[in-house]
Amino acid sequence: MNRKQRRASGRTGLGPSSGSTATAGAKIAQMFAAAVMHHLAGALAEAEREYRQILAMVPSDPEAQSRLGAVLMAQGNASQAIPHLERAVALKPDLFEAHGNLAQAYLAAGQDAQAIQAAGRALELRETALGKTLFVHCARNARFAADDDGRIGKLMLRALAADWAPPRELTSACIDLIKLDGAVNACIGLVNSTWPTRRPAAESLGSADIAALSRNELLCRLLTCDPITDIGLERVLTKVRQAMLTICTAQENWDESLLGFFCALARQCFLNEYVYALPESEAAQVLKLQSALAARIKTGAPVPALWPVVVGAYFPLHTLPNAETLYARSWPQSVDAVIAQQIEEPAEERLIAASIPAVTAIESEVSRAVRRQYEENPYPRWVKAGPPVGTAIEAHDPRQRAPNILIAGCGTGLSTIEFALQIRNARILAVDLSIASLSYAKRMAHKLGLDDIEFAQGDILKLGAIGREFDFIDASGVLHHLADPWQGWRVLLSLLRPGGVMQLGLYSELARKNIVAARALIAERGYRPTPQDIRRCREEIVATDNPVLHSLIRSGDFFTTSECRDLLFHVQEVRIALPEIKSFLTANNLDFAGFNLEPATVQKFTARFPERAALTDLDCWHAFEIEAPATFAGMYRFQARKPPSRLQAEGGQLP
Repeated sequence: MNRKQRRASGRTGLGPSSGSTATAGAKIAQMFAAAVMHHLAGALAEAEREYRQILAMVPSDPEAQSRLGAVLMAQGNASQAIPHLERAVALKPDLFEAHGNLAQAYLAAGQDAQAIQAAGRALELRETALGKTLFVHCARNARFAADDDGRIGKLMLRALAADWAPPRELTSACIDLIKLDGAVNACIGLVNSTWPTRRPAAESLGSADIAALSRNELLCRLLTCDPITDIGLERVLTKVRQAMLTICTAQENWDESLLGFFCALARQCFLNEYVYALPESEAAQVLKLQSALAARIKTGAPVPALWPVVVGAYFPLHTLPNAETLYARSWPQSVDAVIAQQIEEPAEERLIAASIPAVTAIESEVSRAVRRQYEENPYPRWVKAGPPVGTAIEAHDPRQRAPNILIAGCGTGLSTIEFALQIRNARILAVDLSIASLSYAKRMAHKLGLDDIEFAQGDILKLGAIGREFDFIDASGVLHHLADPWQGWRVLLSLLRPGGVMQLGLYSELARKNIVAARALIAERGYRPTPQDIRRCREEIVATDNPVLHSLIRSGDFFTTSECRDLLFHVQEVRIALPEIKSFLTANNLDFAGFNLEPATVQKFTARFPERAALTDLDCWHAFEIEAPATFAGMYRFQARKPPSRLQAEGGQLP
C-alpha cells in the first residue's frame, strides 16, 4: 500500500478494535483498505461491492458511507449516492469530504438549495480553492426561501469581496438573499404599490427606508460589482436615485452616513448604463444640476460631495467639460471610487484605443453595422473576472508547448481574461470589430497583469488572410451576428490545427420565441436602439400581460442598456436549429464534443435518453429541445473537435 492509500484508509470508526472483537475489527480494516485501493485505481464496481460489504457489518460507519457515496457519484448515480452521503454527515458532522461530495450529488440531482448548504458547510470546515469553486457552481442556480442563520449570506459576501468567481455567477443568488431582508422586501412592496405613477420618491420611500437599505451589506457590495437583475430592486433603486436628486436640487438636509450607499448606487447606474426609467421632469432636474456642476468645475468653485455622485447616477461624469479636473480635488474615498470609474477609467480607454492594431479591413455592410452598435454600446460591461470556472481546454498539460488560442469576437474581454488566467502560458489573440470594446478589454487585462494578450481589431470573415493557426478557437458570441454564420465558421475552421477544439455559441430558433415577439413589438412601436427608447421598451415589456414578452425579464441581459440592445435590438441576428448544426459538423468532418450545460439539465436529458452515447447525439438533443424549448434559452454552447492529422493519430508530434 502506498502513502496515498495508507492516508486514505487510515481512520477511526470501523467498529470494535479491542478485546474479543479485535479480530473482526482487523478484518474490516483490511476490507476497507482493499476497497480504497480499488476506488483509487478506478475499479468502481469492485469498490462499491466492498464498501457495501463493510456497511452490512458496520452500518453506522460514517467514512464507509461517505466513500460508498463517492463511488456511486463517480459512476453517475447521484440519486443513489445522496442517502449514503446524508447518512455520513449525520453520523459525523465534521466529515469534510462527505459534505463536498454531498454538494456535488445534490447539484447533479438538481437540488440546488441543498447543494449550496452542503457546499457552505464544507467551506466552513476547510476552505480550499476547489471548495470555493464548488460553492460558486452551487450558487449559480440556487434559489433561497430562507437563510435563517445568515450563513450563506456571509459566504456570498466573502465570495464577492474575495473574487471567488465573476460576480455574475453569484448575482441571482445574492438577489434572493438580499430580498430575504425584511426591510428590503418592505421597500419593494412600497414602491411596487405606487409604480408606475410618477410620484416623488419621498411618497414611496422615506429616509428611514433608505437608511435600512444602506445597512444591507450584500446589496451595497453587489451594487459595485454587477448589474442588479431584479425588477423590484431596480424600482427601489430608481426611487433612491430620485431621492438623491431631490436632496441636491432642493438643498435638503441629509444623513451624510448614506454617502457610501449613494456612491454604490451611482456606480451601479454606470454599470447598467443608465437603464433605469427616467421621466422627463426628472431628466430636466438632472440637466440643471449637471449645468451647475459643470459651471463650478469651470470656475474651480467648491463642489458638494454629493453633486458628482448624483450626476454620475444619471450620466457618465466623463461627458462633462473639463471633468478630468475633478481628479485633483479631495474627496471622500467612496466618491473617489465613482470618479475613478466614470472619469479615470474611460480616459485610460481612450488612450488605449490609439494602440489597438487592425489585423484585417472591415468592409461588409453587416460587419460595419455591427461594429457601430458595439462602438456605441461595448458589451458587456463587467468589473471583476474571478478565477475561471472551467473551459474546454482546462486539462492542458503545461509540459506541452504553449497553446495558441484565438478568441473570435472577444467583446469587452471577460472570456479572454478567463482563458488567460486559466492557462498562463497560452498565446492569445483576441479579435473584435469594436475599438471601444477592445479598449475596455485591454484596460481590464492590464489591471490584472495580463499584458501578453494580443488584442486586435478585425473582421472574422477576413481572418483567413492572417496566416496563423490555433489549437483552440472560442467563438461563443459572434457567429449568429454574421450575415452567414456558416461562412464565418468555415473561415475559423481553416485556422484550427488538426486535433484542435472550437468552442461555439449559436442562437436557438426554438428557444428565442420571446425575442422574436419582442422584435415584432419594437418594429410595431417604432422603437429605436437609443437609450431613451430602450428604457421605454423595457417599461412596456415589464408592464405587459403577454407571458411570452414578460418572460424576457428573467434574462440577465434585460438589465443593462448595452445587453438589452444586444438582446432585443441587435442590428443582425441569425437563429438556427440543431439539425443545421449537425449537417455542418458532418459536412466539415468535425466531431461534436458536447454541450456546456448545468448538471440538472444533463440529468433531465439522461433520464429521457439513458444511453451514454446520446450525450453527443444531436438527433436526441433535437428531440429533447422540441419537448423542452427553453433548454437553450441562452444559446447553444458546445465544443467541436477537428480530427487529428495522420501523424498525430499515429502518435507523432506536430512541429
